[in-house]
Amino acid sequence: MAALRSFEILDTDPEAAFDSLAQVAAHVCEAPIALVSLIDEERQWFKCAIGVNGVRETPREIAFCGHAILQTDVFVVPDATKDPRFAANPLVTGEPRLRFYAGVPLITEEGLPLGTLCVLDTKARSEGLTSVQMETLLALAHAVMSQLKLRQTNKLRADGEHRFRMIAEAMPQMVWSSRSDGTPDYQNRRWYEFTGQPVGSTSGDTWNRLLHPDDQARAWAHWQHSLATGTPYEIEYRLLHHSGEYHWTLNRALPIHNSTGEIERWFGTCTDMHEQKLAAERAQASEGRYRALIETNASIVWLATAEGLMKGDVGWTETSGQEAEEYAGDGWLQAVHPQDRERVRAGWEQAVASATPWDDEFRVQHRDGHYRWVLARGIPLKDDKGAVQEWIGTQTSIHDRKQAEEELWRAANYDALTGIPNRLLFQKRLEQALGEARQDGTSISLMVIDLDEFKDVNDSFGHDAGDALLKETAARLSATARDCDTVARFGGDEFVVLLAGSSSLEHAAALAEGVVKKLSQPVSYAGQMIASHASIGIAAFPDHDTDAAELLKDADMALYRAKAEGRNRVVTYAPEMRAATEQRITLRREMREAIALDQIQPFYQPRVCLSTGEIVGFEALARWQHPARGLLTPANFANAFDDPELATMVGKRLIGKVTSDMRRWLNRGLSFGHVAINLSHTEFIQPSLAEDILRILDLAKVPPKHFEIEITEKVLLDAQSHMVSSALDKFRARGVQVALDDFGTGFASLTHLKQFKVDHIKIDQSFVRGIEEDPDDEAIVTAVIGLGRSLNLKVTAEGVETSGQAQRLREMGCSAAQGYLYARPIAGADVPGFLSGWIPRQTSAKRLLLVER
Repeated sequence: MAALRSFEILDTDPEAAFDSLAQVAAHVCEAPIALVSLIDEERQWFKCAIGVNGVRETPREIAFCGHAILQTDVFVVPDATKDPRFAANPLVTGEPRLRFYAGVPLITEEGLPLGTLCVLDTKARSEGLTSVQMETLLALAHAVMSQLKLRQTNKLRADGEHRFRMIAEAMPQMVWSSRSDGTPDYQNRRWYEFTGQPVGSTSGDTWNRLLHPDDQARAWAHWQHSLATGTPYEIEYRLLHHSGEYHWTLNRALPIHNSTGEIERWFGTCTDMHEQKLAAERAQASEGRYRALIETNASIVWLATAEGLMKGDVGWTETSGQEAEEYAGDGWLQAVHPQDRERVRAGWEQAVASATPWDDEFRVQHRDGHYRWVLARGIPLKDDKGAVQEWIGTQTSIHDRKQAEEELWRAANYDALTGIPNRLLFQKRLEQALGEARQDGTSISLMVIDLDEFKDVNDSFGHDAGDALLKETAARLSATARDCDTVARFGGDEFVVLLAGSSSLEHAAALAEGVVKKLSQPVSYAGQMIASHASIGIAAFPDHDTDAAELLKDADMALYRAKAEGRNRVVTYAPEMRAATEQRITLRREMREAIALDQIQPFYQPRVCLSTGEIVGFEALARWQHPARGLLTPANFANAFDDPELATMVGKRLIGKVTSDMRRWLNRGLSFGHVAINLSHTEFIQPSLAEDILRILDLAKVPPKHFEIEITEKVLLDAQSHMVSSALDKFRARGVQVALDDFGTGFASLTHLKQFKVDHIKIDQSFVRGIEEDPDDEAIVTAVIGLGRSLNLKVTAEGVETSGQAQRLREMGCSAAQGYLYARPIAGADVPGFLSGWIPRQTSAKRLLLVER
């Protein structure tokens, strides 16, 4: 009841989304009545009622749905007059004289039933619903729950926004919010009262126009920095008041991040601090007469003539080592760092010429020969007519502050581990290089570099070894770069090299080939040699793109192609790669939609015993019921499984559906042997894989002995071996069979059979296809069958398409076979009929071993 109330849906108005789902249910099930029914303590209430005029609720004690919510599957009453639970029900004996009922419980993610999606008829149905109708009704019930969850989420969001606005309107400060890109989308009442702007009229451009002209550049630069880095924003500037005067304000903003860490929006305040600012300025002005005294407390005080020539000091000789005759006049400039000298001279001469205060920071050589940063200030002392009599100034050491600033800058712009530029500094240099190349009509190139199998180094040798490999990679890349180039680390095991100075695409490609060879040399760490390989993608300006972001995308796409083509190679960007990338992104988006819409379904291909002709099992294969392209095999969507999240989602969905199908077959007393499903290496890196699958089997009440896990040697090579062994041990302990798929096509197959305990090996169809014509294929198949028999393993041949292949495999002693000779993969709903119509037959070598009636 608490879960139901949390959705806040009882006694609400009809909604089109629920009506549409109920109408679909009525149409598919060919029923005149369809209901979305919710059950509380005393009644069933209809959120949607198709085919029922004016009735919104009935007492709970007469509700068919009160029985349906106790089920986990479709609840069907073929003829209510013959069912003792409903024969005397007033809805049966009186209007509307119900006879048939089918309902699916609406169950929350926590397993709590809220009500049902049901269809009803005034005519009895001896056959109930078809399997397709039941599957559709289940899918529509899932859709109803999704709509309820969406409705609940939207209401919580709306309530949250309402509370925020109520709080914001009550605050004395100006409160605002903006989108992630800084575009304003809300200001509270105080903002409009302060600025005098019409309510709802403020935009980013209006905000900029309200700023004092002297503050615009500083405030805008500060805001852009916060947007780019995601750091909080705090600054003081003057804002145009509705009185027509500019008022000082204190402005703060904080970024709000979503679950993936990306900035979703900004919230900020603007506080009027004009009176405090004026008071501070008055206090500062009142202290003006003490300024000279404060200045003279610095370490060095100096005097100069009205013309700007040094004439005396306190401490200069002790600091710089220059004697009075050396620093007199403009001799002091010789102690200034050569890189700063002309700038300092020009600034000092400008101050003297204009009789305005002088303020500068520069490096001065000290007695020990080192240069140190100082802050120099000079004030012209004037007579009552305004003529400069002399200059008095100070020189204060700011070396520690400058060093701290340098360290902060370096920390913000250089990678802490490798000491090379990071992504932020690289972006700046890339923009600068592009600007210069556009202006000069030259070219630049980018190399994006990714270390192959870096994760294996961390897993096998530890993260210290991984760090050592990253540092050595940075050193080798830096050794190949010129002074005009930039080598940077983007994060993880990804590096990038900017080849500037009119670098051609040919030069970049040749350099990249050398880099691949250089990075392929093993790295010594703690007495061990760590293998190192890298893949490189190249893009160039103006050959491929003119924008920095797009140029990086081009290089990334080339890198992706290098990885896909086998790694440890160089690939240069080509325009068709962008189309391939867009297709890959589109495919992944469509696959996510397909999962949400329940379009990914298991199909089943039988496995047949070659000696008896009996069906001994099925292999579950993924199929996509595409709304436009029809039924698709994995060949059409296998690229989507490069996304680990997608691969895991599809795997979980298929396992859930396979166990549901097995439970239905068991309920009908069918003998189907084992059902096998292939698990990818992505699924095997999930620490709770075995526990999750065994729990699903237990929930569906499917004995594990009917289930089989298929793995390829790629799983054994790619995944962490201890995790694979642990998962396989847990499966076999509960009676789940383990099969090694595509046997013979990978590496070190015998090693894997020794290291990983399996029950079953499957001969890849590439060997089976040629056993009648190719002696090599026949020899390989014979050897695998003999190996399986020696190790007491079942052996299944895949891809059997001819009776001759079947006969030859039988003569070789192969246990079982599967392929188009026996059947193409079929839907789960068709398996019962397929099994009941199967007749095992033995024939001569010229005839089919098994035929379907």
